[in-house]
Amino acid sequence: MIGVVAVAMLGSAHAGELTDQRGRTVAVATPAQRVVFLPMPAPSTYMAVDRSAAHVAGMNPASASAMQSGILGRIFPSFDKIPTGITRGAGVVPNVEAIMALHPDAVLQWATSGDEPIAMLDRAGLTVLGLRYGGQDEVEGAIMMMGRLAGQAPRAAAIVERQRQRRDALAAALGALSDAERPRVLHLSRASDSFAAAGRDTYSDFVIRTAGGRNAAGEIGGSRTVTLEQMLVWNPDVILLGNFDTATPDDLYRDPRLQGVAAVRDRRVYRIPLGGYRWDPPSHESALAWTWLAALLHPALVATDLRAEMRAWYTFLYDHALVDSEIDDILHARQNGGSAGYARFAAAR
Repeated sequence: MIGVVAVAMLGSAHAGELTDQRGRTVAVATPAQRVVFLPMPAPSTYMAVDRSAAHVAGMNPASASAMQSGILGRIFPSFDKIPTGITRGAGVVPNVEAIMALHPDAVLQWATSGDEPIAMLDRAGLTVLGLRYGGQDEVEGAIMMMGRLAGQAPRAAAIVERQRQRRDALAAALGALSDAERPRVLHLSRASDSFAAAGRDTYSDFVIRTAGGRNAAGEIGGSRTVTLEQMLVWNPDVILLGNFDTATPDDLYRDPRLQGVAAVRDRRVYRIPLGGYRWDPPSHESALAWTWLAALLHPALVATDLRAEMRAWYTFLYDHALVDSEIDDILHARQNGGSAGYARFAAAR
């Protein structure tokens, strides 16, 4: 559900009510000056909506790690001063005392990780906004809610609309493809010595279908560890590797057990880019992830200049002019450079 705000003047802020994504209406002053984020993708989205890191009072340490690995740390260099000790261990269990010490105007927490992680914050009397996660509708709702919290509702609406326009353009370009013309794509993440595959009802499934592919793991639900034998049976045409582990295309190309997989044999294994946030899960940069994959799967139908698209999006989202070396880093140009078709994303020489 996209939040709705009713406002009344209160000094330089607006005192009003905002309905979060668990359907609860809370009193909140906007624009918020100090916001704490437990969900990992949320701080980067808020920075894009707010065009600043100044109002992020605390964030999940995994968010900081992604920013350190990606470009957002260069765009917002002050991010490394944002407190990250707001969780107990890894994950979303809040360190309530640490969060209260930050005196936040609002705390964003997952509404999909069980009742207790969000109830702990409610019981402490904090202003808590629940985020839902999983589909494109949820991420659009989260962007709109953050826009209202930041006093940037028109800006948030513009981000959502731009994403929808890209989705519509891809649907127009790829909608007539038959199943046989849609490559079988498998999104893997390393799980210890094995791999987990993203099946149906995952965001990866949505991205694959939006980009004109078929999910090779569509017969399973959610994300599940898979055997080598199952990967050989699925025999995907393309394999995608995410950014929550360190697996690279070369790891698969060198693995003698995988030489019978079409994607490995044809060198069509790609690590998903890492921009302002990882492009694997839904975010404010998701339109770029769809475009990147569609251009890999259907270069004759999606002839867009991805590097130009990235420059335009980063100017729009962050007021940042990407240089070629930054684009190469985001696209994992070195790791993906030996994979088929990736030269089309290279900088002009």
